[in-house]
Amino acid sequence: MVALVLVVMLFTLIPVGSGGGQRARLQEVIFEFDRAVRFAVNESILRNSITRLSIDMDKDPMEYVVEYGTSANIILPQIEDETRMSIKDREQQLKLFKSLDSQFSRVDEFADEAKKLPDDVEVIGIASSYLNLIKADGNVSIYFYPTGERDNSLIFISTEEELASFDIPPFEDITNVDYYTYSQTDLVNLEDSQDNKMKDIFEKWLKD
Repeated sequence: MVALVLVVMLFTLIPVGSGGGQRARLQEVIFEFDRAVRFAVNESILRNSITRLSIDMDKDPMEYVVEYGTSANIILPQIEDETRMSIKDREQQLKLFKSLDSQFSRVDEFADEAKKLPDDVEVIGIASSYLNLIKADGNVSIYFYPTGERDNSLIFISTEEELASFDIPPFEDITNVDYYTYSQTDLVNLEDSQDNKMKDIFEKWLKD
């Protein structure tokens, strides 16, 4: 009985989501994204061209690559709200982005294959000064410029236990991370909880 009580006490002292395998894999993904951001910044300056970190949220598992553009003068198409566009306008926008994609190539480190996220870690949303909204699907890019500037961006990364917001400031040579552990109430309807949390973080981020 004494041994059983000690075991129960030990487990009650361990905070949920603070040190398990999912937290370790979440931190590893954040470390790799931070590395990719710094890599993209350096490549942009060295090549004197626009580079980008592209994350494909439609792949399973999700993938990301760093790519470089043909020059520093690539014109990025204006983002339009697809829900308000006609079929013809959507087709036109798709052509513009296909033309944009054709001007980018993978850097050597990503030439053979894209980097993959662990099965239990996923990007659930990306926001940036270029997008001006939260994108929750598709292949989304964050752009970096030879001046050292980059898109002011937020990447939302989640496990079944917690959400992390990975913040890329536009001019500072740093990234910032905040963690939000899901409550039992959140877990009842996780998708809605994630959407609400992302919107709250995004709105505060816009004000800052």
